[in-house]
Amino acid sequence: MEHTTLSSKDLITIQDLKEHLSLLQKSVDEDESRYLVRVLRKLSITRRRINPQILAKLIEESLKEESKTKSLLVTIFPSTLIKEGKEEEEKKEMQIEIEKEEEEEEEDKEKKKQQRNIIIQAKYPEEKAYLQLLSLLQLCKLKDYENALKLCEFSIDFIEKKNRRTLDSFFSKVFFYYSRINEILGHSKQIRKKLLSAYRTSTLRRDVSTQAVLINCLLRNYLQFNLYDQGDKLISKSQFPPNSLNSQHVRYLYYLGRIKAIQLDYTESFRCLREAKRKAPRAGARGFRLSVNKFLCIVQLLTGEIPEIELFMEKDLQKYLQPYFELTSAVRTGNLGDFKKVVLREAKVFKEDQTYSLILRLRQNVIKTGLKKLNSAYSRISFEDISKKLQLDSSDSVESICSKAIFDGVIDAIINHEEKYIKFKEMGDLYSTLIPQKAFGQRIKFCLNIHNTAVKNMRFPEELLKEQEEIDTEEGKEQLKELEKMSTNNEEGKGDFDQGEPGNL
Repeated sequence: MEHTTLSSKDLITIQDLKEHLSLLQKSVDEDESRYLVRVLRKLSITRRRINPQILAKLIEESLKEESKTKSLLVTIFPSTLIKEGKEEEEKKEMQIEIEKEEEEEEEDKEKKKQQRNIIIQAKYPEEKAYLQLLSLLQLCKLKDYENALKLCEFSIDFIEKKNRRTLDSFFSKVFFYYSRINEILGHSKQIRKKLLSAYRTSTLRRDVSTQAVLINCLLRNYLQFNLYDQGDKLISKSQFPPNSLNSQHVRYLYYLGRIKAIQLDYTESFRCLREAKRKAPRAGARGFRLSVNKFLCIVQLLTGEIPEIELFMEKDLQKYLQPYFELTSAVRTGNLGDFKKVVLREAKVFKEDQTYSLILRLRQNVIKTGLKKLNSAYSRISFEDISKKLQLDSSDSVESICSKAIFDGVIDAIINHEEKYIKFKEMGDLYSTLIPQKAFGQRIKFCLNIHNTAVKNMRFPEELLKEQEEIDTEEGKEQLKELEKMSTNNEEGKGDFDQGEPGNL
């Protein structure tokens, strides 16, 4: 295997990865999952630190020559990763040399001296799966999707043959990238059967992490081909694991919100999308937050509400949400002409975002908003004037539009069919109606939902407290027994001394 000179930072990264392998060994030997969780939590940081040279060195030192994993990775790395990673590595080294301080260099040297002689040989499947996952991340980073797909298929077969519950976390991550890589390569339709069979297997094995990942992969697959009915059937026939990771739960809420929006259940869709936005990370995941904000804006407009301006004012998303801000302004003013102009001008953007079909439904909402404004401004108005004010195509459809608005409770008016005009009733006091009560009810429900989810996510160490109480009670009982023994011994000693023996007096 080819090698290049490694910097001091690369050597420290290699030693950190060897420590991760030792933690995986410790997790298997002691049957403690917390060491495995600790390694996986650092995966996002490790992904940014590794490079092709580090992985090539680690694979050669950690895996045996007869290992199938090593034979596969050795064929992949020299041909693709080392050659493509040289230029990126040189740029990184230049930046590191500029930004490094003297204190950090001294600490790095000391740590390197202490850990230079550490040698870890992978002897468990968990360690091999971890090396496969690191290699997969690096291949995706370099956009070598052909080799990444080969490695994914090899890892899936490897983990399925081992059938160990400690490999479930690696299994879920590998399937996530397997679905994503096939989507990039345009093979999403071909892998649907494999995803479904894998989901059945994970359900039988009670593999929670893999279940959550596969449900999201299948929902994404269905939405990609506009198969909303099949996605809804999957949701109704399956149960999303409640103890899954937050990242997977947020994705599930996003997909569920999109499906409910297509099925005209805007209230449930708005609830799911709002919760997905609230649970999404504040920093990072810009693409996901952008997509959630776009659908949340459209669904909120479809419910008859106007989104707050803060939704469009996020610094890293403001530029991309400008078409939706203009659309919201047109709906808020009830101007059908401005609405049509925005839709025609930004049709390409809306189609790429897959929101175009929902935006076309907003036409009725724009008309309803215009009728509300006419209700507050006029007591009586003809159909022709309504057609001109709302910029409708013809005045023939005005009568049916107004009757539908009255039936839906948007306006309170009487239609005169003979003279072709509409007479609005006087608007009463808003606070004498049930509208404020409903608004407060929704806010209270939202706050209670946040409180309930917070309580569910809290960790109560009841078992640890019980064990500690038992230990304390046992220690207290032992101490009391010792004190009783000491007191009885003292009393016996005192009795002997007080009474004494006749010969010693």
